[in-house]
Amino acid sequence: MGETDRGVSTPADRGIDEIGERSLRYLAEIAASGGVRMAAEALGVNASVISRQVAALERRLRFPLIERRGRHVVVTEIGQVLIDHYRDGQRRQRDLAARLEEYRHLKRGRVALGVGEGFIGNLIARALQRFSRTYPDILVEIRSGPTPVVLSLVRDDVVDIGLCARSADDPAMRIHPFAARPLCAVVAPSHRFAKMTMVPPAELAHERLIFMTEAFGVQHFVQSLLDDVRLNVMPAYRVDLFNTAQTLAAAGLGVAFMSSITARRGIELGELVAVPIDHPIAAGFASQMITRVGRRLSPAADHLWKQLAQSFLQGGGK
Repeated sequence: MGETDRGVSTPADRGIDEIGERSLRYLAEIAASGGVRMAAEALGVNASVISRQVAALERRLRFPLIERRGRHVVVTEIGQVLIDHYRDGQRRQRDLAARLEEYRHLKRGRVALGVGEGFIGNLIARALQRFSRTYPDILVEIRSGPTPVVLSLVRDDVVDIGLCARSADDPAMRIHPFAARPLCAVVAPSHRFAKMTMVPPAELAHERLIFMTEAFGVQHFVQSLLDDVRLNVMPAYRVDLFNTAQTLAAAGLGVAFMSSITARRGIELGELVAVPIDHPIAAGFASQMITRVGRRLSPAADHLWKQLAQSFLQGGGK
């Protein structure tokens, strides 16, 4: 059994690992120019330097790489294989550099967002309108769900950035909190609450109520408020989409609970009225933007993070 059969590399194998970029560049220029001297002139180096480098490479590989044909020097078949390898590498490097520049200048990239359903139609839409107009080549992926789902998507690195109702502090999360917006009773314009400036919590006992599922942060606020004023009520509806809650409220079928920002589209259309609930818990209904501690955002994701933060600051949160 020979050395190669026993897994020991041959001189040629070791030479392949030792091929330098400079030697390959000289060989490629010989092929392009038609001779060592012309290659030397093109590269601005001494012809003897090129000859020594190519000769040393031939000894290491134990293959002839150039040969003389009349007045010209040409590369052998094996020499051409090496040149093709060198040029492929150079092309890949150029492509990589170009792609990195595209990422750096936000001409390429992907941003994944985990978004509480109540955010979709308002502040995030405004931020994304500006972002997408400025950076049309960036792909934005949006995954929506209640707060625990958004937290899980961020924690597992499925998304870059999360937007959701304020949750308990988590040392694994980088949290950007936003100013609280009042939790409101959202009703049809014909509802008696629509004429109030504040809704006393005790009045909720006399209404058909529209609850979100327990997975939604807003529902925890609602339940905490009801517990604090010792109201034991049963909802008429329990839904898993804010749009569904708004549709039911607009139809006069009950009272939904969310911020005026979440219900803004229905309010602007004249289909809904949002009246703050008169209670300290309702006044502290806050939202947050999160990313996992230690996750380095891409240039595109970092830029969108800043735009979202600006939008929330201007819009006052969820």
